Amino acid sequence: MLQTNVGKVALNTPLLLASGYITETPEFFLKTSGCSGMVTRSLKKNPPPERKNVPAPRYVVFDDGKSMLNCEWGNSTPWTEWYEHGVADVKNSGGSLILSISGRVIEDCSSLIKKFDEIEIDAFEINVSCSHSGAVHGNLNIDIEHLKELLTKIRPLTEKPIWVKLSYSSYLLDMAKIAEELDADAIVCSNSIGPGLFIDTETGLPKLGIKGGAGGVTGKAIFPIALNCVYQLAQTVKIPIVGIGGISTADDVVQMMMAGASAVQLYTAPAITGPEVFRDIVNDLTNYLTAHKINTVRDLIGIAIGKAENNCFKAPKPIVSSKNCIHCGLCHKACAFGAIKQPPDINYDKCVGCNACVGVCPTKALTTHYERSE
Repeated sequence: MLQTNVGKVALNTPLLLASGYITETPEFFLKTSGCSGMVTRSLKKNPPPERKNVPAPRYVVFDDGKSMLNCEWGNSTPWTEWYEHGVADVKNSGGSLILSISGRVIEDCSSLIKKFDEIEIDAFEINVSCSHSGAVHGNLNIDIEHLKELLTKIRPLTEKPIWVKLSYSSYLLDMAKIAEELDADAIVCSNSIGPGLFIDTETGLPKLGIKGGAGGVTGKAIFPIALNCVYQLAQTVKIPIVGIGGISTADDVVQMMMAGASAVQLYTAPAITGPEVFRDIVNDLTNYLTAHKINTVRDLIGIAIGKAENNCFKAPKPIVSSKNCIHCGLCHKACAFGAIKQPPDINYDKCVGCNACVGVCPTKALTTHYERSE
C-alpha cells in the first residue's frame, strides 16, 4: 500500500530522512521505524578547516517547535567512514541509501562519484542549494552555468540515478529543466530557504553561531512554499520529484504527493521531535488511504495538478459542530466582520467565508467544505 518509486529507486514507504547534521552517520536513521531510507550528510572530499566544528548555537527553534533557523554544516566525519562502514550499515538494515555530495567543487564531486560508484548505493543526490552556505560562498541555487558544467561532467561517470537538490528561487524551474535535459533522474526540492536572521534583543547579537549570523529557514514555516515548488516542478519536468520542506504529518505527505511528488524527505520534524515521527506518519498515512479507499500511495501522485486552473470557489461558509465547541471565543476574536457574536452561533448574512475562524479553532468545531463554483 505504501510502496513507491523515484525512477529506478524502489521505496517501502514514501518517507526518507533528509540530509543534515543528524545524517552525519547512520545512527539516527537506524532508530527510525517506517522510514524507507536516508540521505547522507552532503559529503565533501576536502572539507575546509571550519567544517571540523559545527557552529553553536546551530538552531533557533520557533513557531512552537515546528520550524527552525539553522546553520548546520557537517563533514566532521570523513567521507571515508561512509565508504568503509556507513553505506553497508544502512543497506544491511534494509534501508535505501542516497549519497548526498556537494556540487560546489566539480572536481571533488566527480571524484566522490567515481569512488562510491564502486559500492552499493541507490542514488546520488547532488546538492547545489544550501541557503546559508550558498550566501557565504556563492549562490549555486541560481547558478545555471555551474549546473550545466557540473552535470555535463558527472553524468557520464555513473549509471546510478542522479538526483539534483534545488531550492526555492526565481530560477528554480529553469534549473530543473536544465537538469532534466542533462539526464538527471529526479529533482529534490526545496532545500532550506533564506538566509534568515534572528536577533537577541538583550544583546543585539544574532542568535545563530555562524559568521554573519544568518541561516536557513526550515520546517513548517516553509511548507506552503515548498509545496508550491513541487506543484510547479511537476508541471515543468517529466522526471520524478522528491518533495521536502516542512513535512511533519501524514496530511503534509498527502499534499506533497497530490502536488506531484513521488516521495518526500523529512529533516526538521525528526531533528526536533525524534525518530518516532516516521512511525506516526506511516500509521496515519495508512489510515488515510484505507478511509479514502485508495489502494496505493502511488495513486495520490499528481492528482491535484490542473485543479487550480481558473480557480474559483463558492465562499465556503464554516460548518459548526456544537459538541466540539468549548466556547473559547477565539473564533469571535478572529472574525473581523462581526459574523460571530456568541460562539458557535454564526450570522451567515455577514459571513464572507474568509475562514479565519476555522483556522484558529483549537478543537475543529469549525470546519469548511470547498466546493468549486459552476
